Amino acid sequence: MKAAVVAGAKNIEVQEINKPVSDGKNVIVKSQTVGICGGDIHVWELGDTPTYKGTIMGHEHAGVVVDPGARTDLKAGDRVTTIPVSVGCGMCTACLEHRYDECTNRITGMGLSAAGLPGSYAEYFSADPQLVRKIPDTMTNEEAAMIEPCATPYSVVKDMGIKRGDKVLVFGGGIIGSFSAQWSKYFGADYVAMVEVNEYRGKKNLDEGNIDELFDGKDPDLLKKLLKASGGKGFDYVLECTGHAEPLNMAMMASKMYARIAIIGVAVKPIPFNNIVALFKRARLQAYLGYTNAEFDEVMKLVAEKKFDVSRHYSGGCTLETLNEAFEELHSPTSHKVKMMIQFPRD
Repeated sequence: MKAAVVAGAKNIEVQEINKPVSDGKNVIVKSQTVGICGGDIHVWELGDTPTYKGTIMGHEHAGVVVDPGARTDLKAGDRVTTIPVSVGCGMCTACLEHRYDECTNRITGMGLSAAGLPGSYAEYFSADPQLVRKIPDTMTNEEAAMIEPCATPYSVVKDMGIKRGDKVLVFGGGIIGSFSAQWSKYFGADYVAMVEVNEYRGKKNLDEGNIDELFDGKDPDLLKKLLKASGGKGFDYVLECTGHAEPLNMAMMASKMYARIAIIGVAVKPIPFNNIVALFKRARLQAYLGYTNAEFDEVMKLVAEKKFDVSRHYSGGCTLETLNEAFEELHSPTSHKVKMMIQFPRD
């Protein structure tokens, strides 16, 4: 079968590899629609390192069952998506206390590194039966492939307790920032502002009603304007979704005393952190990665019932053969794309 393999820095090659083999347990899925994650772009950038060279990425997907394995409730042809992490290892403290969603080894999921499980940038992929979810008939493939990136911001906003009356600031208008703003509105925030350097992405969030006000991340008077917009005291909640130093430090300066600050953006290298501001603000910083299985299912239900719109973020498709061009487009600071997806042939 064909698969897109990381062959070097900013280089993906389409190669012939072996199809996953039926083993009576795992579910084998034929890929149909696979999202390109911001984390995938980091892997693509660092593709000449031993950690990532040889990786078959892909963890946001929709496909059809070829072999249901141990899942007696599935049959060939059913549309499915999956939770793309590993099942609980059974050995860490969380697993021993039956908190399997908090397993410290779940990060070894599919499509994340050369040593991990192969992802869905391939014609077929294999998934643990416990993690496979049937796609409701009311949901498109594109919507199903966006459940995964939608679930982390859902988990963040829900855990932070954002509610009616709150003022929220979001840094970054990519897919995670867009969903973070959208969920903040969903949970009742009175005012949601966004800081973005990409004019198109910021305006798109404004036009779609995800935010109330947009601020230019390049504005030399940004902090003054943010503090004014917050009423002078700073924002109640700040969600940093870029993974860059300047927004993280600005997040602390634009927050109120005792504010909650969520670190969601992934930084592949250490970034400088002005801790004196955090100390004086008594800021409560919390880092987030992923979600529980229950949260994934909650988001899927809301999307299937048309209570939360993810389709607005779909920016078009590509093929395995045009992946490098798609990555270049998404990597550009002036890109008009937010969420691109590989569209496989349907037969």
